[in-house]
Amino acid sequence: MSFNLIDAAKGLFTSELINKASSYLGESETSVSKAMSGILPTVLSGLVNKTSTHEGAGTVAQLVNNQQQAGVLDNLGGFFGNEGGSLLNKGAGLLSGLFGHRLDGVTGLLSNFAGLRSSSTTSLLSMAVPAILGLIGKHANNGGASGITSLLSSQKNNIAAAVPSGLNLSTVLGNFGGDLSDIDLNEKVNSAHYPNKTVEKPGGALSFLLPLLLLVAAAMGAWYLFGGNGCNKGSEAIAEGADSLQSKTEQVAGDIKDVVVATAGKVDSLTGDFVYDLGKNITIELPDNAGKLEVGENSTENKLYQFLSNPHSVIDTVKGNWFEFTNVKFKTGSSDITDASMAQLKNIVAIAKAYPTAQFKLGGYTDNTGSAAANIALSQKRADAVVVMLKKLGAAPASISGAKGYGPEWPLADNTTEEGRAKNRRVAVNVKSK
Repeated sequence: MSFNLIDAAKGLFTSELINKASSYLGESETSVSKAMSGILPTVLSGLVNKTSTHEGAGTVAQLVNNQQQAGVLDNLGGFFGNEGGSLLNKGAGLLSGLFGHRLDGVTGLLSNFAGLRSSSTTSLLSMAVPAILGLIGKHANNGGASGITSLLSSQKNNIAAAVPSGLNLSTVLGNFGGDLSDIDLNEKVNSAHYPNKTVEKPGGALSFLLPLLLLVAAAMGAWYLFGGNGCNKGSEAIAEGADSLQSKTEQVAGDIKDVVVATAGKVDSLTGDFVYDLGKNITIELPDNAGKLEVGENSTENKLYQFLSNPHSVIDTVKGNWFEFTNVKFKTGSSDITDASMAQLKNIVAIAKAYPTAQFKLGGYTDNTGSAAANIALSQKRADAVVVMLKKLGAAPASISGAKGYGPEWPLADNTTEEGRAKNRRVAVNVKSK
């Protein structure tokens, strides 16, 4: 009998796991089981589509490798135990990356099909995605991207046949194409989540370079702080040329102080927002007589200007060049931008016009209070709202490459404190090209 990936996936979700999920979510076992019957072909359909391109196949291969290293298949019950919140949040990041703007439609369709609350469906999806990635790794025979693509391609008929009657995936997936570009492909694995599993970190074959790496570690660490500015979406590429490393080291020498100071501030007792210490006022002269801006030394505007005007600054295609908005806020629990945010948004538009070849992507983030699904949805709406406002204020549509809500992923600070949660509720801008 030929191998059936759907059957193998069904074997992961035992009656014991369904029972545990049912108790954790407060849903009936019947509804949870029915939801899983739809979730498995839905997730696999998305992965099949993603591996249809060379780039997508490589991304999926890396994600598969991560879940194998994490030993996710050894601890599926952990998603609905004491550590469930942390594991489900990580799964939610993968889930959001896979389905992108279609996530709400997918969740709604599956929720209606199974009779579950939307938050429960999101939790089940957040467990299923890493589990299926781990399963694929187990059966792909270490074939890398090509082996994974071949395995998934061979399973198309089985996946299509497994879609239960009454679940019309085409209504929400259409010509489906997920976006995994912003998932951290080198996510740090917390071995405490997956006991009795030896974790081998990527790049182990470079251990012979340790003496050399020790010499440049300080410079690389400094660049990590400057380039990411708090929104860490990947890992630094080690094998960079000497010239590139030198330019990054020179670039960061005068900027580490700004990175630290930019997180200084306090929580507004009335709004609950984090108020940044913007430092002394300075004047920015934009190129080509595009005007002057009076801004704080630690403001988003100054950091963007310094990055865009510095000929040595390098676009980081792995983890991005992210800059937190220091004065863009929203009304509590909504995506309505406050009037006080307009000054900074107008300045950002002026900068975008002054650098017409630059492209920007917006990111939205929340603290970890409440459900991951609701937080992701809210953060997406807020990122979208900023894009709409920037264009309304005059930014060229071509200068905005997109927006993504990450929810509680990539926190800047500790969510157990009021100040940390306030810092984590934010939007940021990523310079995609100069």
